[in-house]
Amino acid sequence: MRSILGINSEELRDILIEKGYEPYRVRQILEWIYDKAVLDFYSMSNLPKELRNFLSSNFSVIPFDLATYAQDEETIKFVFKTEDNLTFESVVIFHHNRITLCLSSQIGCPIGCKFCATGESFHRNLTYEEIIGQYIFARSYVKKDIRSIVFMGMGEPFLNEENVFRAIDTFIQELNISPRHITVSTSGIPRGIINLAHKHPKVRLAFSLWTPDERKREGLVPLANTYKLEIILRSLKEYVSITGNRISVEYTLLKGINDDIDDAHRLVELFKDVPVFFNVILYNPKDRDTEAYKTSVKEALRFVDLIKSLGKEAYLRISKGERISGACGQLRTAYERSR
Repeated sequence: MRSILGINSEELRDILIEKGYEPYRVRQILEWIYDKAVLDFYSMSNLPKELRNFLSSNFSVIPFDLATYAQDEETIKFVFKTEDNLTFESVVIFHHNRITLCLSSQIGCPIGCKFCATGESFHRNLTYEEIIGQYIFARSYVKKDIRSIVFMGMGEPFLNEENVFRAIDTFIQELNISPRHITVSTSGIPRGIINLAHKHPKVRLAFSLWTPDERKREGLVPLANTYKLEIILRSLKEYVSITGNRISVEYTLLKGINDDIDDAHRLVELFKDVPVFFNVILYNPKDRDTEAYKTSVKEALRFVDLIKSLGKEAYLRISKGERISGACGQLRTAYERSR
């Protein structure tokens, strides 16, 4: 059944007029969905019963089903099943003063990073309505406003640029979310980085980097040969020149691979001419085979302090949701194996 999220207001207006309903009903329907996150047409009480019947018979609001979920006091992780029987995730993260939604942009990921559960397979891009649907569903579920969006879930957002940028437009224009509270995370797609700067200069950019060593990176990221660090750095500098924004560098520590003194020095040297701050992240193992690569908090703090001593801003970001398979792709992988 077609999701009403994929129908623009002009098309919806034409559909309703053809069925004999007033054009102002479009705004009422959109208010129920975008302002109140109502997922059931029958609950849209100011619509005529006949219209609610028509909408329910011909459209859905959310273009997927909830397959499973896991929850603790800080996070809720959803696994959704699409109409073509594929699965993907999104995560709600509770902070002291805000709620953040971590969105997926693809089903799986074609980048194929060695230590990421998402990269074990790739199926397709998420549609626009599947991206926006994650937000509407999450708001309906938590029954609270969500004002912070991060494209840090499954997939590489800049390899689904058209749908991601359209979703960003909706977040800003329809849902009144500040572009400053939207972040797009990339493994380093130069074209996408530049396009984001031109189309959404106020949206924040995060660059996910496994290692500053190009040789090591080629072993960790299969597409590293396509997107060399030198080319990525050039695009990051152009992004800064266009937007004036600082860039967040997401650096996940892997014990014995990218967490020694030399790695910290290389990291700072790599970004010496780029205004960045580092989010140093503790690795959340995707399975038992990768548990040995988890760096301790003490070692991670030492790494952060070294970066600071070298003149760059850095923070240790403690991963949330470890008890509920919170890292990208983990709960989905467990669900798929159980199927």
